[in-house]
Amino acid sequence: MDFKDLASKLGIDEEDFMELVELFVATSLGDIEKIKKSLSEKSCPDASAASHSIKGAAANMGFEDIARLSADMEMQAKQGSLENFDSYINDLEQMVNALNNA
Repeated sequence: MDFKDLASKLGIDEEDFMELVELFVATSLGDIEKIKKSLSEKSCPDASAASHSIKGAAANMGFEDIARLSADMEMQAKQGSLENFDSYINDLEQMVNALNNA
C-alpha cells in the first residue's frame, strides 16, 4: 500500500498520515471487538453500527478493500443476518492488522 500517495490525496505529509493509520488501526480493532460481541449476542443493530464506523473511517483514509468489506457487513447486518460474520471478522481483522506491517 502506498501510504505516501494516500497521504498526498488527503493533503497531509506521510508522517501525519502514519499517525492517522495508527489511530485507525486502534479504533478499528476496538470496533471489531464490538462486532464480535454483537455476534455472540446476535445483535444485528450493534454489528451494523460498528461495521458502519469502520467503513466510514476506511473510506476517508483511502482503504478501499476495508471500506468495501465493512460496507457489505453493515448492509447484511441491517438486513438482519449475521451469517458468515465469523469469516468476515477474520478477513477484516487481517486487513486492519496488515496496516501495522505495511
